[in-house]
Amino acid sequence: MVHSFVFPQETIASIQQQLEKLQGCLNNPNPQDEVMAEILELANSRKISLSQLREEFKEFQHNLNRFTKLREQLNEKIKQGELAVLLCVKCNFILKEIAGEYWYFFLNKDGKETFKIMAKDFINIYQTLKIASGYEGDENEDTYIILQSLKHLIQSLVQASLRVNALSEEEVSGLDLGDITPQESETMLTSLASTKKWDWVYKNLA
Repeated sequence: MVHSFVFPQETIASIQQQLEKLQGCLNNPNPQDEVMAEILELANSRKISLSQLREEFKEFQHNLNRFTKLREQLNEKIKQGELAVLLCVKCNFILKEIAGEYWYFFLNKDGKETFKIMAKDFINIYQTLKIASGYEGDENEDTYIILQSLKHLIQSLVQASLRVNALSEEEVSGLDLGDITPQESETMLTSLASTKKWDWVYKNLA
């Protein structure tokens, strides 16, 4: 079951490729470029300047770097047969923030494809983990905490995919997600995951 949670490399590669393209656009803005034109139009509608947009892009980069580092740590632990719940939860919530706060950086064709890949990847992880565990469990179970955090992430990815037209309403309906309404808040899940981490530390110190 542990190995079913390895983050797909394709997901990271897709985001990084999109980031590189956007960086080129923002460093040398060309209103004739389709994606840049869309981003500038959005910036104008939000009444923010190009310099503010660049700052938001830096925040996006920062969050992606945080995610990449945590993902590397998580995948290493998973390879060793460990399931670091807090790392899982942190990774999921950083990606949730990227999808929810920086979706407008994915308006071009490649960006839309990135969201589609991400949504399907994490839906697959969610469904695989749920099947492997046999049930969602209660709040004291590792699987419960991870699945609940995945629900938060998947909701954000689906909403972002709809916003950039990466997925249609019909395609989302066809994903057969079932009920992905989280039963716990982000704060509560982080707290539960932190407790799990310290339980593990104390157990190994005993």
